[in-house]
Amino acid sequence: MIGTSKPEYWFIRLCIVGLHYIAPLCVAYCILLVYIYGFKATKYRFPLLVETGALLETLFYFLVYLPYNKYLQREASHPPAPSREERKELFALCNDNIADCEGYLRKWFLGADINEIKRENLKDFLLWAFFNRGGPPGDDDEELEEYVSATEKLLGRPIEEGRGNAQPLRLTLDKVDMLHRSLIWYFVRVSLHFWKDSVSNIDTVRRIR
Repeated sequence: MIGTSKPEYWFIRLCIVGLHYIAPLCVAYCILLVYIYGFKATKYRFPLLVETGALLETLFYFLVYLPYNKYLQREASHPPAPSREERKELFALCNDNIADCEGYLRKWFLGADINEIKRENLKDFLLWAFFNRGGPPGDDDEELEEYVSATEKLLGRPIEEGRGNAQPLRLTLDKVDMLHRSLIWYFVRVSLHFWKDSVSNIDTVRRIR
C-alpha cells in the first residue's frame, strides 16, 4: 500500500505528470527524427528499447487514441420520443420520488448555484430527459412550461426567467472528455492485474493444501 507522507504524495504526483507527458514527448521525438533524417535507416540515437517505445507510443496516440476520441464524440442514436401522455406520466412519477428538489436540481446541474438554474436552463435539461433531444424548445415550449410550473411547486418558489450559467448533465448530448494515458500506464495496469490474480491463485492453492 502507498503511504500518506508528503514525499510519497509528491512521488505519486510526479509519476502522474510523467505519464501524461510521455506521449507528447514521444510524438515530438519521432517527428524530429523524421524531419532530420527522413525515413532513412540511421544509427540509433537512443537504445533500441527506448526508440521502439517512442514509436509504439506515437502509433498508439495517432492510430488508437485519436480515432477512438473522435468515435466517442459521435451523435448518440436516441429512441423515438414518448407521446405527450407518456411524458406527463413519467414526469409525474419522477416528481413523486424527489424528496429534495433543490438538491436534485443541483446534482443534475453539476453542483451549480441554485440561483443560476433558470427557466431556460431547466428546459434544456427537460428536453433531454423527456424529449430525447437538445436544441430550442420549439413547438414543445408549452409542454415544457407545464413541467417548469410543476417543478416550481415542488421547489416551493418561482424559477427566474432567462438563462443562468448552470449547465445540465445530458449524458447522450454532452461532449465526452477523454484523457490520454500512455501505453506504459496500460502495461503497468495489466501487469498488476495478472500479478494480483497469480498471488490470489497461489493463496487459494495453499488454503486447499
